[in-house]
Amino acid sequence: MDKLFLKKDLVTGITLTQDGVLAYIALRIIMDDSISLYNKSSSVDCVSVNRMAYLLMGSQKKYEKIFLDSLQRGIYELQLANVIRVLQDFSTKTSNEYLLDFLNLYLDTEKEQFVTIFSEEIYKILACEEIMKKKISMLKYFVAIVSTFNWSKSMRKLQGKIGTMSMEYIASQADISSRTCIRYNVILSEKKLIYIYKSNDKVRDGDKLRQIKNCYSRYADKETCEEYASNYENWYGVQHKIVLTQKNKEQADNNRRLAQIYNRICDGYGDAYDKSTIREVQKYVTNKNKAIQKEIDAKNAQEHLTDSDKVWIRKLKEQLREENIFEQFDFLKEGCFLNEVDDNWGEPVPMEHDFSVEEMLDMPAMGGEFGEQNNVSDNESRDKNDHGIFCVTGKDSDCIDIEDLY
Repeated sequence: MDKLFLKKDLVTGITLTQDGVLAYIALRIIMDDSISLYNKSSSVDCVSVNRMAYLLMGSQKKYEKIFLDSLQRGIYELQLANVIRVLQDFSTKTSNEYLLDFLNLYLDTEKEQFVTIFSEEIYKILACEEIMKKKISMLKYFVAIVSTFNWSKSMRKLQGKIGTMSMEYIASQADISSRTCIRYNVILSEKKLIYIYKSNDKVRDGDKLRQIKNCYSRYADKETCEEYASNYENWYGVQHKIVLTQKNKEQADNNRRLAQIYNRICDGYGDAYDKSTIREVQKYVTNKNKAIQKEIDAKNAQEHLTDSDKVWIRKLKEQLREENIFEQFDFLKEGCFLNEVDDNWGEPVPMEHDFSVEEMLDMPAMGGEFGEQNNVSDNESRDKNDHGIFCVTGKDSDCIDIEDLY
């Protein structure tokens, strides 16, 4: 699979239309295939529109007129942009052929920003079962996606494989609408040209929550993309953390009291408590187990589990309590007393600012991207005297008693 290098500031943004990008890609292929152009012994070559079409799509019984017209318009566009020079025009009524100077098409990858695509990707897009006009536009969109892949050194082994820019930004680079991006994403994903990790989670941004944006990669890098995005959610996503909603000290103390009574019951001192207290403890334990199990099931339902996911599941399982300890109390079998699961795993305490996780996730979200969030400092994550929203990151899980959070 041949790799093609494209000048980034030409193939993204509004410098060239989709016609100009199409023609530019074809001419870059010609440069790589021509020995004299490649070794720079000459910068001039004779090019026909049919030759350009062949290099992009291979042999066809007949190339669509829309396709050929697009290439021809692209040549004129590149000339106006001073990317090429048309030295002679040999076009006739039946063919379009030009003598071109390729000098300004040379790309110094050591000094200029570039985008890499493969010949197989170009063919898959232009040969798919869509109308030609859409395919030409989609090719520029694909180039725009690849151009957003992160090449910073901090990405290490993921360098150039993952993109996390917003759809609005990618749309601006492809010079199309966000709605069109969504349609193209479906097609490119079905053709296994790109993979998109779509997060349903949000991250904290001050006193608001912000939607985590999509994570993009080539389909061949699907597992890498899933691992990167999943790890990001584990560290920053609201749904992937245990969240302490605003609770007053009285309520937190009551939950700890119920947990202590449960431990006493397990030690054989159940007779020391009245029926009302035993019922309250059972409700607390049952509802807490349900909530923890729901989180475990949601995590296990993921297509890909990272090492941190597995550690998190293990720690959640350690918080599950045995419920058969309550079988010794006959009065609990007299009737069903359990209500719906509530966030407090006990009798709800009316508070003006008591938000559940679900309510938090429904809060207005602002646009955001991967990698824009700063790590929550140790002081911020462990200040339990501040009864605001409190998040536990993976690095805190060994330092904090989960019981203290409820």
